[in-house]
This record gives sequence, C-alpha cells and structure tokens, in this order.
Amino acid sequence: MDEAIDLVRRSQDGDQAAFGELVNLHNGQVFGQVLRMVRDQEEAKEIAQQTWIKVWNKIGSFRFESAFSSWLYRVATFTALDAIRKRDSRREISITNEEGDEIPVGEPSAVAPPEQIANMERKEIRERFMQALESLPQHHKRALMLRENDGLTYKEIAERMKCKTGTVMSRIFNARKAIQNEMKEFLS
Repeated sequence: MDEAIDLVRRSQDGDQAAFGELVNLHNGQVFGQVLRMVRDQEEAKEIAQQTWIKVWNKIGSFRFESAFSSWLYRVATFTALDAIRKRDSRREISITNEEGDEIPVGEPSAVAPPEQIANMERKEIRERFMQALESLPQHHKRALMLRENDGLTYKEIAERMKCKTGTVMSRIFNARKAIQNEMKEFLS
C-alpha cells in the first residue's frame, strides 16, 4: 500500500502522528506552491500553516478519488487565493478628486492580478465539474446531458431513453444532486 494512502487513512482515524508524517512528506511542496503565488517567505509560511490546519479539519472528506497530493495542493491554492484577496481588500491607496478630496481606492495585487485569480478559479471549477459529471452512472449522465445540452423535455428524454418520465426526472434530480455534492466547496 502506498505510504501516503496509509498515512491519510490513519489521519482520518485521528492519528496525529500519521498526520505529522504527511506534513513532513508534503510541506516542502505546499510551501513552494504557496510561495510561487504570494512571493513572500513569511506570508508563505503562514499560509502553509493555515493550509495544514484546513487539511487536518477536512481530511475526513478526502475520498481517495484523486491523488492526495492533488487534493492537498488544491486546498493550498485556495487558501493562498483567500489570503491574497483578504490582504488586497485591506490594502488601500488614495487618489485626489477634482475638489481636492482624498478618495480611498483598493490597490490591485502586486502578486496575482484579479483576472489570474478568476481564471484559476474558473479552471478549477470546470475541472471539478467535469470530474463530477464523469463519475455519474451512465443513465444519469445521459439524461442530464439530453436535458441540459440538447434542451429536450422530460417526455422527449423518456422516449429516447425508453423509460418513464418520472424515471427521467429522478435521474436528472439525482445527477444534479451528485454534482452539487461534488461542487459544495465552490458553493459556500
């Protein structure tokens, strides 16, 4: 069994020593990723610590559907993005209007422009959505795609899938619910 998988399972059972080993195995990569985003060592250390706190609190939600490192780096990325947003919302400069009054204006991030942050978030959301869609049972996925992509009515979908309209409604409901569950971290 992969060492990281064993450590994750033990950590999910509350084994703090196993979690400490996970931190030792992956902290360098977490710190490096965060440092590339914020470009300040002290801030990166703080964000890396926040990441590990979040990971400890959320480790029970890791379902082994992807590599632990991928999940971990996603947590680190979003923790860093949140820190950048908070930092930038507190940072202010002022300009003078025509009457000579100073007007406070938020300073844009010197580290990650808002467009870059938004693009990273959209890409992450799109990737998670596609993973969620691919994980659906084929009959749920097909019903949902016929409804959302092709714009068919429930009755038309039922005819095409050779089942009852109620079955189609149930499949679409269940597909949407499953995707919503997979996307819940983006919906908060």
